[in-house]
Amino acid sequence: MDDAEIPLEGGRVTAGVVRLGDTVRRPILRDRGQVHDLLLHLERKGFDGVPRFLGVDEQSREILSFLPGDVPRDLGHFSDGQLLSAAGLLRRFHDATADFPAVLQSGAEVMCHNDWGPPNGVFRDGMPYGLIDFDTIMPGLRLWDLGYSAFSWLDLGNADDYTGAEQIRRLTLFAEGYELPACSPPQIAAYALARQTRLASWARHRGMQEMADWAASAAAWTALHVTEQLLPTGFPDERHL
Repeated sequence: MDDAEIPLEGGRVTAGVVRLGDTVRRPILRDRGQVHDLLLHLERKGFDGVPRFLGVDEQSREILSFLPGDVPRDLGHFSDGQLLSAAGLLRRFHDATADFPAVLQSGAEVMCHNDWGPPNGVFRDGMPYGLIDFDTIMPGLRLWDLGYSAFSWLDLGNADDYTGAEQIRRLTLFAEGYELPACSPPQIAAYALARQTRLASWARHRGMQEMADWAASAAAWTALHVTEQLLPTGFPDERHL
């Protein structure tokens, strides 16, 4: 195996992550036990859309299998086919986590990735096929994860590039890709707004004003042009906001 370490760039890569041969070496900056358990669980379930956990090296870095492909650096425009693939991949991930011990013990529905967007996707032949970066996983609701994912993949709140009608069409497509009637476009829109609002509050309390302003602006646009059109009344239960 080639012993040259190649720094990995693009997407939201943790500092110090490198490729070594067919593996990725990632510094362990916090307890990763649940992440490792989840990756092993997904391997047993036969879900191939995530890296495999292969152990810890002599430098106390976790060893993951390398998923070949391209990782977008940021949000952007993604085609209908890419949106369908991204939503379908999230559905398969959720389904494979439904019987993960942390989910069963918490009474949640699934493990939420909580940051499933283009910068954490691996593309092959132009389509997302892999999920990476599990720093924010937590048991939760499918819709909680879907809301953030729609916000990220659709660039929801981008007033310069999309009309409300176009984003409603794309949101409907995203729901079709997820293929679960209980997760309808109006519900995903409501949770997308909830995630935007939560992000604005989170950033504001940490002094990240630019991010807070961006998320608040996206939330205001989503509420006016998408959520109020699809769901004039009834927003997510406050316990999940």
